[in-house]
Amino acid sequence: MDKKIVIGDELGERLSQELNLPFIAFEDKVFADGEVRPRLAKEEKVDEAILIIQKKQGENINAYLIKYLLLLKKIRSFSQKTIALMPYLPYARQDSVFREGEPLSSLYIAELIERNADAFVTCNMHEHRKKIGDLFKIPAYNIFLFEDMVEKFKEFSPSTSVVVGPDKEANAFVDNFCKNFPASKLIFGKQRDRETGKVDFIYPHNAEKILEGKDVIIVDDIVSTGGTILEVAKIIKQFQIKTINFAFIHSIFGDEVINQLAVTGPKKIIFTNTLENVHYAFDIVKPLARHLLEKQMI
Repeated sequence: MDKKIVIGDELGERLSQELNLPFIAFEDKVFADGEVRPRLAKEEKVDEAILIIQKKQGENINAYLIKYLLLLKKIRSFSQKTIALMPYLPYARQDSVFREGEPLSSLYIAELIERNADAFVTCNMHEHRKKIGDLFKIPAYNIFLFEDMVEKFKEFSPSTSVVVGPDKEANAFVDNFCKNFPASKLIFGKQRDRETGKVDFIYPHNAEKILEGKDVIIVDDIVSTGGTILEVAKIIKQFQIKTINFAFIHSIFGDEVINQLAVTGPKKIIFTNTLENVHYAFDIVKPLARHLLEKQMI
C-alpha cells in the first residue's frame, strides 16, 4: 500500500485527521532580518505528500510564500509525488499586465510552484482574466466554497433573500452561492480609477424594489480592508432592507475587516479560514478533504 502523509500546520493536522493520514509538523522560524527557515519535524520516504499551510494573521505574504516554496522543494527530496495545497494563492489578482512594465505575477508564481509539485489545489482563486488552467501546466484545481457556505444561512428563506455581488467579477460567486440557495440575485457595477483607486458603483434602477424587505447577503471572494464592501453595504442599507449579511472567502486583514463591517449592523458575517482569523465561521477542512477524495488525488 502506498504511504501517504500530510505536512503542514494546525490546519494541515486537522486535514490529516479528516483523511486518516499520518501528519508531519514543521518548526516555523523567522530571523531578525525577515528570512524564514521552516524545519520539518522529521523526514521519511513516502509515495505521496500533501503540503498545506495557512497564512497567519500579521504574517508577511512574501514570507508565507517563500516558506511554502522552501518546504515544497524540501519535500520533493523524499516524496515521489507532492500535492501543493494553498488555501489562498498569493499574487493571483495580478493576472494581467495592466500597465507597461508590470510583471504577470500570477503566472510567475505558478511556474515556481509547479517546479516541485505534481498537482495544485487552492480555494476561490481570483479567476477573472485567467483561469487556473491558464497558469499551471500541472493538474490544478480551484475549489469554489460558496455552495458549501450556504449551510451558515439555512435559517434564511431563498424566497425572501437577495444575494448581491459587489461587481461584475462577483457574478460567478453569486451563481455558486445560489446553486444550493435559489434566491434573487443583484450584481453591482464598479468603475475604478487605476491611478487614484477611487471607485464608483452602479446598480440597477429597480434595485430598491428588489431589495426592499429582504435579507441581503453580500458575497465576494477577497476582502482586503473592507472599504469597497462597506460602500456597497451603505448603498444597500438605503433601500429599507430587512437584514444585511456578508459571506466572504479570503479575509486579507482578518479581524480588522470584521471591525470595519460591524458598523453596518450585520446579522451575520461569515468568513472561512483560508487565511487565519479569530472570527472565522466556516471551516474549509471538510470541503478540502472531500475534493481530494472525489478527484482521487490521494
